[in-house]
Amino acid sequence: MRVARFFIYGIPAFLIALIAAAFLNSAFLATSKKNEMSLGVLGEPSTLNPIQQADSASAQVFSTIFNGLLKYDENLEIVGDLAKSWTISQTTTVVFRDSASSAAALKLVESWRPEWEGWTLEAARIDGNFLLLSFTEPGLAASQQIFDRLPKDALQPLVTLRVTVKENARTAMENFLQAHPAARVVRGWVESGAAFELTAAPDARPALESWLAANGGGGEVAETGPVAFLAEPLVVFTLRDRVRWHDGAPFTSRDVAFTYRAIMDDASASPRKPDFDLIRSVETPGLRTVRVTYRKPYSPALSSWMISILPAHLLEGKPQSWWAENFNRAPVGTGPFKFGEWKTNEFIRVVRNPGYFWAPGPWLDAMVFRFLPDQLSLRLAFETRQVDFWSAEPWAVTAFEKDRRFTVFSSPSSSYTYIGWNLKRPLFQDERVRRALAHAVDIPSMVKFILYGHGIQSTGIFTPQMWFFNPAVTPYIHDPEKSKVLLDAAGWVPGPDGIRVKDGKRFSFTLITNNGNEIRRDIATLVQDGLKAIGVEVKVELYEWAVFLKNHVNKGDFDAIVLGWSLGADYDQFQIWHSSQTNPEQLNVVGYKSPEANRLLEDIRQEYNRAKIISMAGELQNIIYRDQPYLFLYVPQGTSAMWNDSYRICRPDGKGGWIESPVEMTKAGWSYWSDWFYRPEFADRLPEKVRATLPTKK
Repeated sequence: MRVARFFIYGIPAFLIALIAAAFLNSAFLATSKKNEMSLGVLGEPSTLNPIQQADSASAQVFSTIFNGLLKYDENLEIVGDLAKSWTISQTTTVVFRDSASSAAALKLVESWRPEWEGWTLEAARIDGNFLLLSFTEPGLAASQQIFDRLPKDALQPLVTLRVTVKENARTAMENFLQAHPAARVVRGWVESGAAFELTAAPDARPALESWLAANGGGGEVAETGPVAFLAEPLVVFTLRDRVRWHDGAPFTSRDVAFTYRAIMDDASASPRKPDFDLIRSVETPGLRTVRVTYRKPYSPALSSWMISILPAHLLEGKPQSWWAENFNRAPVGTGPFKFGEWKTNEFIRVVRNPGYFWAPGPWLDAMVFRFLPDQLSLRLAFETRQVDFWSAEPWAVTAFEKDRRFTVFSSPSSSYTYIGWNLKRPLFQDERVRRALAHAVDIPSMVKFILYGHGIQSTGIFTPQMWFFNPAVTPYIHDPEKSKVLLDAAGWVPGPDGIRVKDGKRFSFTLITNNGNEIRRDIATLVQDGLKAIGVEVKVELYEWAVFLKNHVNKGDFDAIVLGWSLGADYDQFQIWHSSQTNPEQLNVVGYKSPEANRLLEDIRQEYNRAKIISMAGELQNIIYRDQPYLFLYVPQGTSAMWNDSYRICRPDGKGGWIESPVEMTKAGWSYWSDWFYRPEFADRLPEKVRATLPTKK
């Protein structure tokens, strides 16, 4: 009888109490709202050290704490951040056999002065047997035109020698140069702790090899190619005055130079190192001046300096173990918010920086990044107002657009989702196999049923809204019969159980992705079904994000992965696709290697002409899509929802006044002005001169 009473009275009473508790909790959250923004993050950041992170959760947090020298504005144009201004120029050095030849060459160049403006040539001079040409714009074209008109018999042939050593590379290079002053070395550069590079006359090689053998051996010399001339761009940054770190220390050029050295230090294992490999030197002639000289033209140079700058006064001279214990989870930056608290598996709170150089902002007292396990938890947190914004799942977009309680922000995303094939596995090394897999997966149906139509099929490494995207690349069509023909041609024939075999090996692999992402789980299931139809067995495994990233993606320990890239506005994808970037912790995680792609990735970095960049980027997109190192799936529509009137914007107009507006979508996204978001219920906390610009209630 007591059991029956429990079921009749107890369970309903328990459910009523549970509903009441949920209601009270929701009411409490609504009435106790603080002057802070709460954002939901899927997955916990791996680190808050900006030069070592490779995950979007980390970037989302540390972008509020740090600044770069430059940044994108709301229209994706480059503007100053910690740097208030900058200049770009180039010095091209042509080396002659003797000073008489260089003097004669200078007279020739002077005779071409009517053509200087077209070349952007500003000055020419000689220094011994060097002819030095100063350009107001960097690039190779003008230098090549001048070089082609110079007498070739008077030129000094040059080669580039790459030297690997066991000892400290810098010490080894300096010792060689001191021991062989007649080696005719034009330029030396330390690549890493174990390698350096020399640009010199060809006869420097035997001298170098002899010196290495006489000094304990252990070194190897490789000639990487002839050199016609040295074209070295120079970027000079002038830093802002009165910028301070969160601990009160002044920000200076020392911090910029230190950040560069930290990125290049092998111990840092920074995935951003390729962005800075072409730098010859970073000099600091003054506290507010940084001179960056490049070894060759590098057109993405400015965007690379959007990297967050680190505090030298805290980190210089400290080992990586100290960084991990004292900085990576409690960083000090220059940004609008200071690190406050990191509660593992729960949240990170950053608090307002009253000493921000764009003061009096930001207007919010804090921002809280809450770690949530999956999209369902994130939506529930949004609907109970525990987080303020939600990147709406595709199935929910239409409902939110129709609901007047919400403001919805939508735009084409700069991201794509893919299946990455581990090309180090023999199973995926045949291009015919990868093309067969691409034809077997029904991507249009994936867009229709997983994205509810809010996306398009991807055609490679760029997305359609990018100005260098190649619209002529056509997507692989869903054609299982063509898949079977390609697999037959590659030697994979149906086995007794229907699974294809070759040389006694079944075509079976494991597809992994991160747990908690329902869309990626659904993708894995559809891929599994699609490939089963052509005789390929797919096993699906899900991992917690940190384990997935650390143990599998970063180590290259997988057969195939479901992942995505969120891209910036840059055409330089050297880190993702160049064959030199396939080591653990680097971003070419599938091990893609293509001489054609390498050439384009290298050449596009040296090109400043917009039309030529479009041409090369288009060719690169076509080559990689043809090779199918990824099964490129789709480009989703980006949609975020906000409770109506949760926030408004009051931002500087650049003329000493203020612009007040609703939260609005920009080319850089809805959150671009988040430093200047304010809650209307806390408007009385804004400075009086700012409040005067706010709309009045009627």
